[in-house]
Amino acid sequence: MNKKRAIRLFGGAAAVVAAGATILFVSGAANGLEATAPATTPAVSAQHSDTRIQIAQADAAAAETPVSYSSEQADRGETQFERNCVECHGDDLRGGLLGGPPLRGLSFEGKYANGVQAGVLFEVMSATMPPNNPGGLSPSTYADLMAYILKRNGFAAGAPLPSDVDALYTMIVEK
Repeated sequence: MNKKRAIRLFGGAAAVVAAGATILFVSGAANGLEATAPATTPAVSAQHSDTRIQIAQADAAAAETPVSYSSEQADRGETQFERNCVECHGDDLRGGLLGGPPLRGLSFEGKYANGVQAGVLFEVMSATMPPNNPGGLSPSTYADLMAYILKRNGFAAGAPLPSDVDALYTMIVEK
């Protein structure tokens, strides 16, 4: 795990702890118990909020390279799509018989295009697909599938799409 992702995870964990402390404080006060909030709670919350904002801004600034994929990746991805995805997402990627969401068109582009970091799509795919075996494919297979989806959405081929999620977070999905 790289430093940036560790900081992102730490910031989220700190927010959960701060929220938990607030709930305990309010709960204790509501039950007539004497409770005092820690003196550092507002400062800690503000500090972590600022940290999350700075990390998000740094991530956005770092992710300036448009996503690309190779034609060979898209071809391999098409084969994998037919094997693993077509039943749910359909031949045309607009939704299949088993109700998978569209992977093509305005719905897809609204979620995963127009400047979204490529790592977001990759992590959704690799964490949830295929439904009967989430995360069961290799990172290179997920990259191939992503290349095929990008191709079907009209993105131009170019340099190969990395299968490393950290590298994908430096790329944006933009035509």
